Amino acid sequence: MDPRLRQAVAGAHLALEQRVQNYLAQRGLEVSCHRGCFACCYAWVVVGLAEAEYLREWLAEHSPEQLAHCEAEGARRLKRIAREKHRPGFATAYFLEANPCPLLTPDGGCFGHAHRPLACRGVLTNLPPRYCAPGAVLALEGPEKATYQNQLNPWHGPEHYLKKPWQLSLRTAQRLWATEQHLRGFTVVGELASLVYLLGQGAFQRALASGKEDVYKELSRRRLLEGDFGFWVG
Repeated sequence: MDPRLRQAVAGAHLALEQRVQNYLAQRGLEVSCHRGCFACCYAWVVVGLAEAEYLREWLAEHSPEQLAHCEAEGARRLKRIAREKHRPGFATAYFLEANPCPLLTPDGGCFGHAHRPLACRGVLTNLPPRYCAPGAVLALEGPEKATYQNQLNPWHGPEHYLKKPWQLSLRTAQRLWATEQHLRGFTVVGELASLVYLLGQGAFQRALASGKEDVYKELSRRRLLEGDFGFWVG
């Protein structure tokens, strides 16, 4: 990995953590997220190429077995992207299936927690974490639904998640993508495990070395581009 990109990713992660902590302190908010609370680890996580490289590099050095597990899951998710990238509401439907992230540990932690992407860092709540389980909010009725709704404030959204951390994570990711476009000449944005898998494939590695046009062609060949949930090259 280009050392400049590695530094950019690490810097983006640190900057987001600092901004989020400052925001929480200013608002007097205390998040309820903790180890063993992992419902958000069922979500469809979208990252830029540099963050996927950063995580893959760490996994390759510290646990080839975990990397192999992540790659196997990534290969499966690529097939779903090719089939379902145009499917309305795919990300929501995927979350409701409760498919665990390949980095989820048996005790409910994250194997690559220190290297987790910006998209994961921005998902926080100060309400009971039971609401985060796939389908939990949809299943609320009567008094339970009223209790839930009465806890929501202007700083929540969507649903009970804290709005500002998510917005900060998205803006930080967009700046990181722009940095990569400047340093590499392009970036690729797509699902996390899928990108980790692709980075280990010879055809994709050769395309990366050749440049943006060949990367576009390789992803097009795999039917991964376009659609609301397909890959993006920019």
